Amino acid sequence: DLKGVPIMQFKERVVDFGEVKKGEKREHTFEFANLGDTPLRIGVISACDCTTTEYSTDPIPPGGKGKIRVVFDSTEKEHDEVIDVDIILDNTEPDTGRPIIERLQYKYTLR
Repeated sequence: DLKGVPIMQFKERVVDFGEVKKGEKREHTFEFANLGDTPLRIGVISACDCTTTEYSTDPIPPGGKGKIRVVFDSTEKEHDEVIDVDIILDNTEPDTGRPIIERLQYKYTLR
């Protein structure tokens, strides 16, 4: 049942940064729409220490759009990886009270 919850629809959930030199930074902005019937509120975004994120903490109304900017710093990296970016909403599942969690990913090849 998807009533009473926000629904994050992303243009893409996985981004390939391709070949990245050690010490290089790459960034990407994930765009999404709230297709649910309630305002969407991002509580926290969690990723590895190599990743910084920027996003609005203002609620995204039903039908509204938002962005999550991800900046990857390869300075401390030693090999290719797929990095998870977990989005934990302030919204909860109505029947269980559990937080709603979404996942994005980016990958790269270190050269």
